[in-house]
Amino acid sequence: PALSKTMAEEAILLKEVAMEPNDCPLGSALTIKMTFTTGKAVAKAVWDLKYMVDMASKRKLIALGQTAETCYEAGKEYSMEVSTPGIETAGFKPHQLANAGLVVVTLLDGEEEVVAVNLVTQVTKRDDELIRTIYSPLEE
Repeated sequence: PALSKTMAEEAILLKEVAMEPNDCPLGSALTIKMTFTTGKAVAKAVWDLKYMVDMASKRKLIALGQTAETCYEAGKEYSMEVSTPGIETAGFKPHQLANAGLVVVTLLDGEEEVVAVNLVTQVTKRDDELIRTIYSPLEE
């Protein structure tokens, strides 16, 4: 599942998820925008953006960026936006990347993970270029 339901229902209810650009080269810039309702207060809210390369033997997380700290009250609707100038994939072989990966957007409360939103990412080779397609967890 895109969200572990029990934890997610307590923490946030996703309303909208947008990924821009999409269906583009893997290393391109990426902006994730989400609208959600909070199920509980998060005093030191920071959204953390990572890309997970899922290789046969191991998983590797690539840190992409974080939002500034904010405060969420329980039961209110909020929007967030986190972006990265690009996904740095140096050190990976094309066959390690041409696979299903994950864009992971994690809500932290200080150092503690509140909830992770996993966006399944299919990477395919097209004309000698690796192209990413990110799927919204709301379209399951």
